[in-house]
Amino acid sequence: MTFVDYHIEPDELRLHLGDLLRLLQVPDHSPDNPVVHEATGLFGQLPGLASIRGGYAVYEDIRIDEKEGSIRILDRKIHPQQQICGYMKGAEKLALLVCTAGEGFTARSREYNKQGDYLKGFITDTMGSWVVERAMDLIQEKLENAFRELGMHVTNRYSPGYCNWPVSEQQPLFSLLPGQPCNIRLTGSSLMIPLKSVSGIVGIGKKVKKRGYACDICNNRTCIYRSIKNHH
Repeated sequence: MTFVDYHIEPDELRLHLGDLLRLLQVPDHSPDNPVVHEATGLFGQLPGLASIRGGYAVYEDIRIDEKEGSIRILDRKIHPQQQICGYMKGAEKLALLVCTAGEGFTARSREYNKQGDYLKGFITDTMGSWVVERAMDLIQEKLENAFRELGMHVTNRYSPGYCNWPVSEQQPLFSLLPGQPCNIRLTGSSLMIPLKSVSGIVGIGKKVKKRGYACDICNNRTCIYRSIKNHH
C-alpha cells in the first residue's frame, strides 16, 4: 500500500470571505455588522492558523456487499451501510482519504472561549471545519485528475458519522492506513486528533459516478455540506 501525502498551502484552497460569511449564515454582509467585522479580521489570520496535510491510499483488493452493507478491503471489513455501499456500486478500486487543518484553529478557538469572546471562538472553530473540508475537496480533486487520465471516475466522498455510518468505523478504516497518517491519531473513542480532521472513502471505476448529497436522508445535522447546500 502506498500512501500519497500532500502538504497544502491555504492559498491553494481559493478561500473567500463571502463563502465564510455564508457558512456563518450572516444575511447582512455590511461592514457595520459585528459578525462581519470579526469574521473579516479572523479571516486575515487564517494562513497563520492552518497547517494542512492530507493524503490517500488506493486499494484494488476489494469486495462490496450492498445487501450486507459492508466492504472488504484486503483482509479487513468496514460497514458503511447499504446506502453508501450502493453509491460505491461498480467501483473497481477504493481510496481511503484523510486530511487535517492542524491544531491551530482549535487551540485559538479555545483561547477565545476562555477569554469569554465566544463569537471569535465560534468563528475560528467554523473556519477550521471549513478549511479542512476544502482541503479534502482539493485532495479528492487531485485523486480524480490522476484517475481521469486512466479513463476512470470517482464517486462522492463519504465519511464515518454520515449517512448512518457509525463513527466507531474510524477504527477499521484507520487500520488500513499507515500509523498516524498526516500526524492524525485516533483515540479509543474514535475521535480524530487534531479535531479539525476528516476521513473518508471514495469509489473509483469506469462506471461509477458522482451523485448529489442526499441531505434529506442523512442524520447528521451539523454537516458543513448541509450548511452550504441550504444557503446556495
